Amino acid sequence: MENDLIEIAVIKGPNGLKGKMWITPYGDSFERFSAYTHLIIGNQGISRRVISCAQRKGKYIIELEGITHVDHVERIKGEPLFITRQQLEPLREDEFYWRDLLGSDVVDMEGKAIGELVNIFSAGSNDVFVVDRIKQYYIPVTKEVVREISLEKKTIVIDTSLLEDLLD
Repeated sequence: MENDLIEIAVIKGPNGLKGKMWITPYGDSFERFSAYTHLIIGNQGISRRVISCAQRKGKYIIELEGITHVDHVERIKGEPLFITRQQLEPLREDEFYWRDLLGSDVVDMEGKAIGELVNIFSAGSNDVFVVDRIKQYYIPVTKEVVREISLEKKTIVIDTSLLEDLLD
């Protein structure tokens, strides 16, 4: 599991003629993203050193070692960019990476199944868990609602008494 690849962005297209590219990041702050020294392109598993990184209009422009022409970027357009799990910042005790939570069983305080955690998104003041592929319950991620997260058991316990209208 230590060598898992974490998808962090997608290549949108070239920026200029010399191999720089527009990418769309998946949530890292610019400061955290710009600290990465190497990125892995697509499923090819090719690791490239990051030469430069700039932020514009909510997207990033990066330059990677060995990609020196617009044609090179066109060939990898649409490819995801990955980092290795070792490149992730250590988390505090009450923090989790989204990818580690996906697939967890969400249950109420009595252990009754609500569904599987299928997606997570940020809603500004807090994140939102999307539970169950069919019913798609939207659960606000707050300390009052999310009572326990166990990565070992792959379970998330929520207080449904605060969500009565959301679970109908």
